[in-house]
Amino acid sequence: MAQTPRRLTPHRSALHGFGAALRQWRERRGLSQRALGRLVHVSGDLVGKVEKAERWPSARFVESCEGALQTGGELVRFLSDLESGRRLTSVGYRLVDDAEGQLRASIDHPDRPYLLRSWHEQLAGLAIAGNRTGYAGMASTAHAQISIAAAVGRRSRSGDRRDVLIAQALWAEFLSWIDEQGDAAEADAWLRRAQQQAVEANAPALASYVLMRQSQRALERFDPRNAIALAQRALEEVRLPGRIRALLLIRQAQAYAMGGDQNACAASIDKAHRVAGSADWGSELPIDVGVHCDAVYVAAHEAQCRLLLGQPAAAADLYEQLLRHWPAQWRVDEALWRSALSTAYLNSGDVERAATEAANALALATGTSSARALRWLNPTAVALRQQTAIPEAAAFVLAYRRATLEACNH
Repeated sequence: MAQTPRRLTPHRSALHGFGAALRQWRERRGLSQRALGRLVHVSGDLVGKVEKAERWPSARFVESCEGALQTGGELVRFLSDLESGRRLTSVGYRLVDDAEGQLRASIDHPDRPYLLRSWHEQLAGLAIAGNRTGYAGMASTAHAQISIAAAVGRRSRSGDRRDVLIAQALWAEFLSWIDEQGDAAEADAWLRRAQQQAVEANAPALASYVLMRQSQRALERFDPRNAIALAQRALEEVRLPGRIRALLLIRQAQAYAMGGDQNACAASIDKAHRVAGSADWGSELPIDVGVHCDAVYVAAHEAQCRLLLGQPAAAADLYEQLLRHWPAQWRVDEALWRSALSTAYLNSGDVERAATEAANALALATGTSSARALRWLNPTAVALRQQTAIPEAAAFVLAYRRATLEACNH
């Protein structure tokens, strides 16, 4: 059965754009949906659903419609954007309910620099707020901004498009970080998307930053070989800002520590200390993505490396010094480092202090809704289940069980 036409917003997405173009060319050729379907060997119902942006067209369908309608290449020009859109959908891309008005206003906004600046300011503000209060609820905002940026990019000239691609890459990387605080199911896919856009924009510093994040993800999977390879690939870029270089050196050091290479780890950490905190953040980037990489950040990772290398007492000493004056706005990170400190105490044989610090980390993890921090606490929880004769350990084990089961139920 032929589908009833509905009004589309062509610039809302590649799917809407293709559907509108297909309908326009079909009607121009005087064909019904059923007649076009016969020409391209599909049902008229499928043609109608594609025209209503309810079904993703295959590449074969697009090419067949191009051949049947002779559009001069207009339909096949959608192929790349359709494939990109399909991939975005597979990792959770969606245009949220209130985004269409924002989308129309953004596309028609006469001041493109203002639009870009507002994206960058909002992103920087969310990143700071997220570390302080947690990232719950921020994903819908990021999805909306990616939707808007994608639509604006399709309408932009080549020169402007680079800036929009950089904005899209930054939002995609931020979405990967948000997802990592939850179940991390889509974090890698968002990072692949960010890397593709950074490369397409010819933004080497941003591409290197995304490689650093991919290296970090490899470390979370206990894959030091891949982590080193990704970091080394990024470090080959000679124009790296100091903070991004320091972040990459930290990932290298963590991977070496995970593999047990103390000398290589120490060399990378020493280099990171020398370049961290640099004000050189690169003219190509609209925001300083490495702003958090200061002396405190490097020292916290040095402590983690000592823990990985089997030096729990040294790690605990360093964590204690850092956490005594830890920045109040870095609560998500504090949950991670207090979790690591609890592991250091546990590995040193101090079960009571391990349980007390684990409880502190758990309070921060639940307060910021950080599933990542809960995952970091799991080894301590497993070990302390064998120590429930100690009141602090028993209390933590019970609290951890409640927190993880509550997280599962949400």
